Amino acid sequence: MPSARTMDRVAKWMGVASLAVIFSCAPTAEAQPVAKPAEDKRVAPSEFAIFPWDSLSTPEQVRDAYDCGFNLAGFCDETLLDAVQQAGMQCFFRDPLIQIRGAETLSEEEITSRVKNIASRTASHPAVFGYHVLDEPRSDLFPVIAKWVSAFHEAAPGKVAYTNLFPDYGGNLGSDGPFERYLTNFVETVKPLAYSYDYYGLMEDGSLRDTYFQNLETARATSLKTGVPFWYVVLGNAHFNYAEPTPAGLRFQAYTGLAYSARGLGYFTFTARERGNYRLSALDAYGRRTPTFDMLRDVNLQMHRLAPAMAKMKPVNVFHTPKIPKDCRGIDSSRYLKGMGGPGQFLVGEFESEEYGPAILVVNTSLTTSTSFQPRPKEQSVIHKISSTTGEVMPWSAENNWLAPGQGMLLLLKEK
Repeated sequence: MPSARTMDRVAKWMGVASLAVIFSCAPTAEAQPVAKPAEDKRVAPSEFAIFPWDSLSTPEQVRDAYDCGFNLAGFCDETLLDAVQQAGMQCFFRDPLIQIRGAETLSEEEITSRVKNIASRTASHPAVFGYHVLDEPRSDLFPVIAKWVSAFHEAAPGKVAYTNLFPDYGGNLGSDGPFERYLTNFVETVKPLAYSYDYYGLMEDGSLRDTYFQNLETARATSLKTGVPFWYVVLGNAHFNYAEPTPAGLRFQAYTGLAYSARGLGYFTFTARERGNYRLSALDAYGRRTPTFDMLRDVNLQMHRLAPAMAKMKPVNVFHTPKIPKDCRGIDSSRYLKGMGGPGQFLVGEFESEEYGPAILVVNTSLTTSTSFQPRPKEQSVIHKISSTTGEVMPWSAENNWLAPGQGMLLLLKEK
């Protein structure tokens, strides 16, 4: 510590009254230790799929996708398979031989021949997680899709023949609706290993599209009824009247899906589009990383940390409190909680497992306001949390009773 005389001289030179207060309040290295970086633990897409809705075109983009926390490199052709493998990822293989719209009359023999051709070239490559079949089909195409999916299951067992479905808005379902019938029809007709739908719900005026939670309710119910896991595709950029990416918006989309038991998460888009008002994708038109990149990576890495525990948990309920969106449930349906303290609006997914026992994923559904929260279990419990930074179980204490906008926290309810 400098002497008082020295501090006075320096203070006069700086034009301040005294430096004594400055030195006395300065934190020491011992008082504020530097945290060690968390280990970069990642899950395979078979455990929880995280992917960009993109056809990547260069090895540099593949490496960017890995750095952003993806475990699937979107849609790739043969020229990128080695780069995907070297990056420690997998992808959906896309091939021009896969034709459905405009080729509905192909015979089963021709479909089988094409699929065998594709599988013989690619199925043994470690980078191939599955095959991109079609995006947003109406239900009249389901029988044709089923032929392709069946052929892929035969020629490339264990590979996901991937089709992404419509949400309930926009009038696209037509006579295929309602949404529950559309999803159930697809799963029962096509018999996929997983199914996916897209929903772009965050609007630029700060609102949430009306049926966001109803679609998640339906997707969850269909998954539980059929035993087929669901994924969903959310906003990763801004376009039309959709909101620009923010940490709160990206957290909200990921954690609400997790609370509803989604087993995969896609983002439209990761790379830039040269059209209309598309903007703020994680990679811009010049290949540079935008601020969205770091926001998206943060959320993706949290999904990696929580996915191993979530994979061991069976969903038992999901509810909202205090306000209940249309067609959703309230806290009176809760299996584990008699109340939830705090001023916020919450979504709570309830789970159970042999390893962890009862668990709740609490999500702050506000996009603008942080909130404190206090779950009140029905049974006397000691609460722990699974860290979204390390994936480890830790005490739920100190300031862990706060959630940022869109943030979720996975808590374990241990018997006293």
